[in-house]
Amino acid sequence: MLYVSSLTAELSKSWKISNRIAAAVQKVLIGVCGGIGAYKIPFLVRSLRKKNCEVKVVLTPAACPLVGSEALQTLSGNPVYQDAESRYDMDHIRLSEWADIFVIAPATANTIAKIAAGIGDNLLTTLALSVPEEKIIIAPAMNTVMWESKATQTNITSLGARGISVLPVGYGELACGTSGAGRMLETDEIAKHIFTRLGICDIFKGKRVLISSGPTEEPLDPVRVITNKSSGKMGAALAQAALLMGAKNVTVVSGPAAHPLPLGAEVIHVKSALEMRDALLEKFGSADICIMAAAVSDYRPLNFSKDKLHRSEGEKFTLTLVPNPDILAELGVLKSNQYVVGFSLESGDDISRAELKMKKKNCDMMIFNKADDTLGKDSTAFTLLFKDGKNVPFTMMDKSQAASSILKNIAQSMGLR
Repeated sequence: MLYVSSLTAELSKSWKISNRIAAAVQKVLIGVCGGIGAYKIPFLVRSLRKKNCEVKVVLTPAACPLVGSEALQTLSGNPVYQDAESRYDMDHIRLSEWADIFVIAPATANTIAKIAAGIGDNLLTTLALSVPEEKIIIAPAMNTVMWESKATQTNITSLGARGISVLPVGYGELACGTSGAGRMLETDEIAKHIFTRLGICDIFKGKRVLISSGPTEEPLDPVRVITNKSSGKMGAALAQAALLMGAKNVTVVSGPAAHPLPLGAEVIHVKSALEMRDALLEKFGSADICIMAAAVSDYRPLNFSKDKLHRSEGEKFTLTLVPNPDILAELGVLKSNQYVVGFSLESGDDISRAELKMKKKNCDMMIFNKADDTLGKDSTAFTLLFKDGKNVPFTMMDKSQAASSILKNIAQSMGLR
């Protein structure tokens, strides 16, 4: 769908080539309770930092004697939050908005019971009320009798039913001198669960990923352009997911999208379809994977007016359009070892056009979605189409989740492990 919009001179000057060299960052908030396993948390912080996560730590009063706040501050590079310093401000709101994930480790029976009952009597438990439950991971740690008690197991079941992830406990020697279930998982195991949740892995290690993103603009005059409703959210989510999955290099050729692109991606800003074509052709030869997520204008005006077009009362205005190059088709002809993915955005449910498009343009995968389900939205529903005729539908999900699912299917199709 095409429509005409106006641009300010400032916006027209702002799109230029830029390189971003900082890596993709996921934000992990760790809540530490008063279990003996607290002394292991610096090792967890170090593991997360090695994967380029930003980490902040919250201590309950009972945890303070068991783990050094100075060590945690040094390892995390951030202040350590405690009740005494947070009593009169809004840390529970600021931290809950900051965190991508909230990990409570070790989580004592007492804290688990409070979270299950919705009690917020310290900074950590108040955060558990402020952070969305699907972002919370709990790593229990307690005596075997406490772990096996009906009260604790009822609380664990309640947390799971609310969408909170509760990790299993380990088995072995406990602080009380007995052996049994109740040990906190080792920090490397907790880290693996966090990385899985965040989509952090090395599956694309050594691979170069090229992504087109956002809309394109075709100028009518110095003020007006023909464009479309693409926000660039899907392209940004794909770039972020590729970085988190260990890609050696992620290059995004982006039209003037409203959604920001992740740090760590090399970003080439373009406006028109012709500019996007030139940038993609330049980068395609060095890419291992190319994902064409941009909404490229199919047509551009035949003539560009150097002066602003003025309305004449009562007169009709005829706009003549000419086709833009089919960038995906050109890349399909040029490809050698690249894995090429296209998008087929349609207004209806007929998937046959996407299937034909995949074959005609020599794509390895085609992503079918509907305009009403995705344009300008934070979520999307889609179907993955493969060359062997397999179709895999996905129901409505957040675009970051969709990006992760798409890339995992690409990796599986390429035989990456």
